[in-house]
Amino acid sequence: MPTNKYSCYHKPMNKKEEGFALVVSMMLLFVMTIMGSTLVINATSQSKVVGISESDHQTFLSAETGIQDAISWLSREIAKGNYPKNKSTKYTKLCDYNLGSSVEIAQESIKRNIIDEMNITATKEKQVYDRQTYSWIISQFQQSTKTNIGAGGSVAMGTGYSTAGSGSYGSYFYKIYACATDRNNMSTMLETIVVIAL
Repeated sequence: MPTNKYSCYHKPMNKKEEGFALVVSMMLLFVMTIMGSTLVINATSQSKVVGISESDHQTFLSAETGIQDAISWLSREIAKGNYPKNKSTKYTKLCDYNLGSSVEIAQESIKRNIIDEMNITATKEKQVYDRQTYSWIISQFQQSTKTNIGAGGSVAMGTGYSTAGSGSYGSYFYKIYACATDRNNMSTMLETIVVIAL
């Protein structure tokens, strides 16, 4: 009678071993399902974080557009020889940001739509800037005039300095506040100081 050298494979399973492979495969399937679900949840939350970060960045850039728009307006006024003075209009808040005190303003531009201001026509760009607005106010907060200042006089007077010329010099100081708000009502506030020499 021929003998099979692989006779161990034809041996019937022990009663204790029956179903063990099924249990192991079910456990592996369960673990892999949990890992896959965790990866999907993680990817979804990362996508949301990136979306919020991108929206914050766009809002910051919109506020920066407000600063540049205000500087442009101020430059046009000064080119006409008009150094804007504060009016009686006062602001304590801009885009729900507290300005710290009541600020008298020389000029304001409130809730300007980015899509309109930048003439955006592309559908994809419109989606990015949908409901993005910016506002700005300008306040003249100081004027300085100095007389008889010569070369080096503004640095410090010392024994080696002389007044190479004399006359009146001055500057106007303007503070610009700009803020932007996105479609989720998240906002960013910026401020800068502009010095205009006379």
